[in-house]
Amino acid sequence: MTAARQSPSGVSVVAEAGDPIQAAIWVDALRDAGIEAHTFERGVGAALGGAATGWSNYPVIVPARSLGQARSVLSDLSGASVLAPYRDPAEARARQSQALRIAALVVAGLVAAGVLMRILGG
Repeated sequence: MTAARQSPSGVSVVAEAGDPIQAAIWVDALRDAGIEAHTFERGVGAALGGAATGWSNYPVIVPARSLGQARSVLSDLSGASVLAPYRDPAEARARQSQALRIAALVVAGLVAAGVLMRILGG
């Protein structure tokens, strides 16, 4: 299960099903509730043109403005365990930026250590 996320196009992943039948049931329930919803195959099977594999999942996407309502519909239908946890996009970007800064500092430290060893060893 992945985090609910919003793309620049304004859609969010509300849940991920392990099989196409469950995804279709969720999409139908969301559409019956008046929420535009779609699903697609993601994984090795999708890359192989839809071949059946055990490594595919089926994200259910909805417009970002309908995410709360969609979460309620799926929670009532299948329980809260099927929902992708919601993460604030701004918070996610801040964590990514912090991780990149830390990685840059680690790389700079390794380069500095290598240069120092070359100078002292050389």
